[in-house]
Amino acid sequence: MTDSFDAQVCKPVRAHLGRPVRLPSVGEWSQESERGTPVLRLRLHAEELGHNLQTNRAAAPFFLMCFAYWYGRVTDSEPRIHVDILGDPPTKTGALRHYRRAWIALEAMETALGSRLTITGAPKRRWPDRPYLNAPIVERSTSAAHTTGAEHQVEVALTRDGKHAAEFTDLFAPITNFRRQLPLGLFDGKVSAHAHWTPGGNAQADLWSTSPNESVFHLFELKVGNNAMVGVIPELLNYLWILHRVRVGFPDGRSILGGGPGADAARKASRLSGWIVCPRVHPLLLSGTATPLEWIASGLAEHMDLGIVFFDDGGEKTMFKAWHGEGGWRSSLV
Repeated sequence: MTDSFDAQVCKPVRAHLGRPVRLPSVGEWSQESERGTPVLRLRLHAEELGHNLQTNRAAAPFFLMCFAYWYGRVTDSEPRIHVDILGDPPTKTGALRHYRRAWIALEAMETALGSRLTITGAPKRRWPDRPYLNAPIVERSTSAAHTTGAEHQVEVALTRDGKHAAEFTDLFAPITNFRRQLPLGLFDGKVSAHAHWTPGGNAQADLWSTSPNESVFHLFELKVGNNAMVGVIPELLNYLWILHRVRVGFPDGRSILGGGPGADAARKASRLSGWIVCPRVHPLLLSGTATPLEWIASGLAEHMDLGIVFFDDGGEKTMFKAWHGEGGWRSSLV
């Protein structure tokens, strides 16, 4: 059935985008019809969600959303999306934490897409009983050794020179200085090695800032080189949805406790803005001024805004030269 999906859905989407996009090599993909409405379906084993969200395997449901968005534009239709998660969750500790993280991103997508999306196979608990955030031990440095990774080098360039934030303000939205590395690892009850709910360590948003009046909290997911893949969507949504719960709590009255200055700034803000920052982007994420993020931004407009902004890297993954004022995309309220 995956071959049929490729012919019926992927082929016309490739032709529309003019780019060689393809499906992740996991799951079973199919295109059906219910009372004349196209239905795009993915059947995926739960263990695939036990991989890092940035990988194509764990991001497969978000690939389905992207293909549905573009297929709808090609066929002038309103496709429905079905994601069936099959089997038991991973049993290994690390994979289980990634699996839980994936379900937070899927919850955000469910909220955003509403009746357009149906997901089966959800766990009974998506959040810890007593959600708690870790906090940075020290203020993040604004210097970088040449041996550190490419993304780290660009983070440091943005935080070290205040002119980059000032230029972002002029071009896109008013912010204060960029700050590095916002820890967003969830724990159950307390911060300890045995209480991790989602991955710790590298579970940190790349950059954050606030509007000058602190009413808007800005979160930035930075990608360098050609690394802005479809997995950036669930990664950004996971962080934003955690911050949304930090800001407003849960319907049952629980709150997410802990965190440091970034979490406190989110609690104080009245709105969130999430940005994908990159020199280039996967063709499924943006073509011209159209993007599947339109669906998500529309569904979450009460809570947050989204945007994609580009920068010039001069062909070097470790380089930040200048913002591109043209191109990219922003939801109407950003």
